[in-house]
Amino acid sequence: MNAYLATDPKEEVCDARKDLEQIVFDCGEVHARQNSAWNTRFNVWDGQTDDGRKHSQDGEIPTPFDGSSDARIPLLDGVINDKVALSKQAFWRAEVQASPIETSDTAQAASVSTLLRWLRRVPMRRELVSEIELAAQYMFGDDPGLAIVAVDWLQDTKLVRTPLSFDDLAAMYATGATTPAEADPERMEPEMLADFIDLMMNAERAAEAQAWLATAFPSVSRSQLRRLIRELRKDGAADLPVPKIRANRPTVTTLRYGHDVFFPVGTADIQRARRIHRVEWLNEEELNERVTTQGWGSDEVDEVLKRGRGQTIAQETSRGTRTAPMSFSGQGLTVDETQNLFEIVWSYERRADEMGIAGIYCIVWNSALKDGWLWAGLCDFDHGEYPFVIGTRERLGRQVTDSRGLNKPLATHQQEIKVQRDARSNNTQMIASPPMKRKLMAGAAELILGPNSDVAVQKMDDFELVPMPPLTEASLEMEKTTRDEANHYAGILTPDGDPNRIFMLTQAEADNFNALWCGVFEQVVALCQQFYSPTELALITGGDDKPLGLGPDDIAGRWNIALEIDARDLNMEFVIKKLDTYGKLLALDPQGVIDRTQPPAWGAAALFPGMASRMIQPMAKVTQKLIDEEEGNVAKMALGMEPRMPEDGIDAPQTRLQAMQAAVAKSPRLAQQWAADEMFRALLENRQKFLMQQYTQQSINPTVGRLGTNPIQDPNAAAAPVAPGGEMTPPGMMG
Repeated sequence: MNAYLATDPKEEVCDARKDLEQIVFDCGEVHARQNSAWNTRFNVWDGQTDDGRKHSQDGEIPTPFDGSSDARIPLLDGVINDKVALSKQAFWRAEVQASPIETSDTAQAASVSTLLRWLRRVPMRRELVSEIELAAQYMFGDDPGLAIVAVDWLQDTKLVRTPLSFDDLAAMYATGATTPAEADPERMEPEMLADFIDLMMNAERAAEAQAWLATAFPSVSRSQLRRLIRELRKDGAADLPVPKIRANRPTVTTLRYGHDVFFPVGTADIQRARRIHRVEWLNEEELNERVTTQGWGSDEVDEVLKRGRGQTIAQETSRGTRTAPMSFSGQGLTVDETQNLFEIVWSYERRADEMGIAGIYCIVWNSALKDGWLWAGLCDFDHGEYPFVIGTRERLGRQVTDSRGLNKPLATHQQEIKVQRDARSNNTQMIASPPMKRKLMAGAAELILGPNSDVAVQKMDDFELVPMPPLTEASLEMEKTTRDEANHYAGILTPDGDPNRIFMLTQAEADNFNALWCGVFEQVVALCQQFYSPTELALITGGDDKPLGLGPDDIAGRWNIALEIDARDLNMEFVIKKLDTYGKLLALDPQGVIDRTQPPAWGAAALFPGMASRMIQPMAKVTQKLIDEEEGNVAKMALGMEPRMPEDGIDAPQTRLQAMQAAVAKSPRLAQQWAADEMFRALLENRQKFLMQQYTQQSINPTVGRLGTNPIQDPNAAAAPVAPGGEMTPPGMMG
């Protein structure tokens, strides 16, 4: 670690702090764009009231009159929510495929794909539900339109009070293990065991014993350590806090630029950024737990607890732009929970040591620390990249902040619809409750126009109000035109829209969003290779929730990950038409060129995504089930019972026929019964005729209907064994 340190800890933290402060200052325009995007999407402006009308405030009469319309048009919110829903469906229904970078890893591709599908389906599903939606919200609804995903390894532990014997502690001391379970008996040298006995029993070494226990159990206070030493000497055992792993898996967190993560505004490629700062907020318990679970300095954590509550870099610097909490929940009191938490900054930087070896160096610090850090060292991820992946809605230039959300191009469309809606509402009010003339009694009066208003005159013909124009279709047509134009830009199908263009845009958006998660999954695979133990890999399950027994070699190598989906498959009508076309296509394939096992599984997944995992069975399991059923039918016929022959046919007759013949052939007793038992032989021959008829109807007749005959040298016909004369003859009994 020291090879990557350029200066002392104080200067390192000072340098990281200055860099973060500068980036916060540079993000001033970004924050202004984000606030504008939020206000536009959710129709937030000054002077709003709950009834959607303009009312007099501080003696000022609103334009055009008190009580006039102040409509809030959810155009942008609706379009963005549509895009978020599309992105979520595109992710969850996409097929995960791993492609090896090196051809020598091709054999492991299926195992890596299975690993990723299992991670998406089981251990990471709960957090992915929220993180996927946040990523889509930031890409489509924020400005700049981009999302950053942090990829980490979660090893969540909790301290459990555990009785430890003298021997348990001796094993930890002799092997350097952090828990008794990790102690390797083969590494326990007699000299170290003897030294531990002397350490614990020798009163002159009490300070040394306490120091070792403090290192092994950092969460225990010094007074408690002295008590534990006395208990060990007296009873040979003591209760100590031992870390127990609650979760050990990859984890992802979607971050918002300028709030949760900071890097230079001009960055084009996040993996080439000068520095990346990630901010997280922890409570007091979490801070103390990091001392044990992540090796943070206990003295530094104590200093943060004393001086760092609620402090944030953005508020401390005079150049900071986020000097006050922002309310994102509408009108009402703003609750700033960060005042009760502690801001922790993770500063990442790519550096090289004196030998030119590059690595990602990380400093974990808090603004309350003046002379040091909580933790510093090399990021221990073997992939050698920043643990962040970025996705943008569009690429207008090299800088990632050039990307816009949908708020920017559609803001004026929403405003135009508001203008037309307000105008029609105000017009309707004026027509329904027009101004009325009344005789002016004395003095002058202010002229106020509005529904049910009085116009004071001295003579009834002194003032003549201009008649209210009738409501026309022009405003409605303008609103419809504006809304159609917005939908056209956003790629939302309208009655006059081009379906092919809509598909093209939808497919591009789905591919772009999934590309972000392909990058995430590539880092996830690398972390699984590094941190999953063989025991944990062996517990990974397939679609039938049965362990697959994978090992480290099964997921080794370097991989490109793809999340593939046809955007048209999100349309149920298109899926049904696709399946109907597939059925017609099979009639054109008597030679079996098309793999008939894959489309049914795809159709089930497309039509019933929530049930597909329970509906679809592995092909090997399906084949074995057919064989088991037909062997059971043979057993019934041996007892004189005829199996059922459904009028609507039976599936896989060729496989069943082969299974029936194999069952009789491999059993000498059944072969003897076939030769001696006339009823058994008749039932077998009748069953064979039934299965051959099914095979003919499903495979041969469609060809004859098109060609007028069946090819003599049809390779499929040879695959269905038939005895001479059409009679059932078990293999090995053709004598």
